[in-house]
Amino acid sequence: MKFEKSLSLPLFLSVSFHILLLVLFLGNWNFFKKDEEPYKPHYVTATLVDLKPKAKAQPQQTKEQVLDSKPYEDLKNNKKQEEQRRIEAEALVQKQREQQAKEAAAAEELKQQKVKEEQAKIAKAKAEKEAAEKKRKAEEDAKRQAEAAKKTQREREAQEEQRRIQAAQQKEAKHISDTNDEANTKSYEEMLIERVEQNWSRPPSARRGMEVTLEVNMLPTGVVTGLRIIKSSGDPAFDRAAEQAVRRVDRFTEAMQIPPDIFEKYFRVFRFTFSPEDLRS
Repeated sequence: MKFEKSLSLPLFLSVSFHILLLVLFLGNWNFFKKDEEPYKPHYVTATLVDLKPKAKAQPQQTKEQVLDSKPYEDLKNNKKQEEQRRIEAEALVQKQREQQAKEAAAAEELKQQKVKEEQAKIAKAKAEKEAAEKKRKAEEDAKRQAEAAKKTQREREAQEEQRRIQAAQQKEAKHISDTNDEANTKSYEEMLIERVEQNWSRPPSARRGMEVTLEVNMLPTGVVTGLRIIKSSGDPAFDRAAEQAVRRVDRFTEAMQIPPDIFEKYFRVFRFTFSPEDLRS
């Protein structure tokens, strides 16, 4: 449609120009006539000319159009060339766009690659930092555990040393106590034996080598609650004389002077051993 409109104006002008020339020729106009000669009157026969037939000049358009076919072809060729140039220009623009798109895609890919590389670098640095921190904490934990183990070992050794010292002290204290208890016990025994010796009378049947052992149960007040022969001399008279010597005491008041722990340990159950030569506890 645009092409037909572009051709209509030149065609109309061409046709109009030829019609104008035809009218001029028919009207006996001459653009190239020389200077007019003196007028020579002559008679002519006038004829009425109808202007309507001038419109019949249209059949000549075919010839005129044929005469103007070369500009039309040129115009057509120009249009083809313009169309070809337009197509080539569009193709060039499309190619440039595709090239720009490829370059943009390549630039974006390079950008994404750089972003990935930077992210990988950051992630690697972070992982290395975390690994270093983890290693540092592990080393600190190991160091603390080693120090704690050394401290525990030192405390254990100190406790063992303290226990050894306490055991030695207790042993020493016990030795001293036992020594003191033994000394005190002997002194307390001597007091009890002295009371029994005061009531001891050897029977006539006593012979050297005889021996009787009595077990005495006594309260802290010195009251005898039990008496029995645990080893006989073989001589009933000798055994009875020993029993009588203990029963005559009735109450060992000296027991009230004995400390409770020593009394419970040595004198709640007390033994006397009698022999003709001597009286032993």
